[in-house]
Amino acid sequence: MKWSKYNFMFKAKSGDFYLLYNTMSNVFLKLDNSIASLLLKIRNGQLSEDDLDEELRKEILDNNILVRDDNIELAKFKLLKQYNRMNDDVLSLTIAPTMACNLHCSYCFEQNHPSVFMKDDVEDAIIAFIKGLRDVKYIHISWFGGEPLLYFDRIVSLTNRIKSIQTVKGYEAEIITNGVNMSADKASALENLNIKTVHVTIDGLESIHNERRGGDNHVNTFKKIISGLDLLSKYDNISKTIRVNIDKTNSEQFVKVFNFIRNRYAGLNFNTYIGFIKESYGSGNSCKGCFSNSEQGMYVLNAYKKLGMPAPSLLMTRYNYECIARQRNGFLIGPLGGIYKCWTDLGNPGMCLGNAKELSNISMDLLAEYMVGADPFENAKCKDCNLLPFCGGGCPHSRIMNLFHGTKNDNCHFAKGHMEELLETYYNLWQSNQ
Repeated sequence: MKWSKYNFMFKAKSGDFYLLYNTMSNVFLKLDNSIASLLLKIRNGQLSEDDLDEELRKEILDNNILVRDDNIELAKFKLLKQYNRMNDDVLSLTIAPTMACNLHCSYCFEQNHPSVFMKDDVEDAIIAFIKGLRDVKYIHISWFGGEPLLYFDRIVSLTNRIKSIQTVKGYEAEIITNGVNMSADKASALENLNIKTVHVTIDGLESIHNERRGGDNHVNTFKKIISGLDLLSKYDNISKTIRVNIDKTNSEQFVKVFNFIRNRYAGLNFNTYIGFIKESYGSGNSCKGCFSNSEQGMYVLNAYKKLGMPAPSLLMTRYNYECIARQRNGFLIGPLGGIYKCWTDLGNPGMCLGNAKELSNISMDLLAEYMVGADPFENAKCKDCNLLPFCGGGCPHSRIMNLFHGTKNDNCHFAKGHMEELLETYYNLWQSNQ
């Protein structure tokens, strides 16, 4: 047995102890100096597991601190990923009932798209498309746009028809919305529509948010969003996820919004997280002041230190599932029936696989690009990286744009180069919150 390459073991700067984290097994241990000394000797080849007492030996073997072969551990991880990619009985489908939007965000990749709304023939095609996937038993829908609340009737209609498909045993949904058009009627309807999570984006407190995400006729969109969240707060069985879009022009806003949400909805089912604006997500030249990946790592560290809480962003865990881009049954269907593999591609004819109304013309070239063309498990740099279990090689769209379309996106995780500080910060914040 040998020391796993997925181990991060280091002496803490904040006390007389060591920390050990394994990115493949997700085990996170605090070690006293005597135990750390033994493990350091094993790492350096001066001892073997046979020199340890039985209890310690069992713990480090059970948690994959020592492994027979790192390549086997990687192969098992790859196999699990492949199972999840090719799962026949689950459909992950994103549906955009409209491309229309009531906000004018400067960084949005959809800002120049026409305000089209889905017609009945596209809805019929979507239902036929789902029924054609005969092995599918469980369906997860993400309502997207544009702004999906602008065509809520289509969401209701499609939901009722999908739920009535006899072969479907399980159905749930989420909605990605700017929240401006949330109303009491819509909020009360979400449970019957099996919408378990509402994702809302906010760019800052009132003045900053309104400056960055102005609405039609100069409406105070911040107040309207908060009014909608107040309505949603009555439904604690529905998770409310607040994404704070951040770049260097509003970098101080995440902590402020986090505290605002934490205080206003204390004890309720709300979660607030950082959403870094990236050029690789379609913002292109509109992205003014995007953080580099390394800068993102430092931003996360400083933000959660200020908040005094151990957020998941500080302790990255292994991710076994996949983006719809690499799922056999993962698609986005737009309001005109176009089928895509990535949200960023919506409305881009060059990245459209085909149309739900005419499935005989699916682009196998583009499908191959997404499914296997830029696989991190086929990339020597990614396979050798000890962050791969939680990084997953980065955004699939970003990877294929690099490999096939000439871009130069940085696909590495923001934790690269910051692991020890992230782990120690998480540990200290976790301790202080006990």
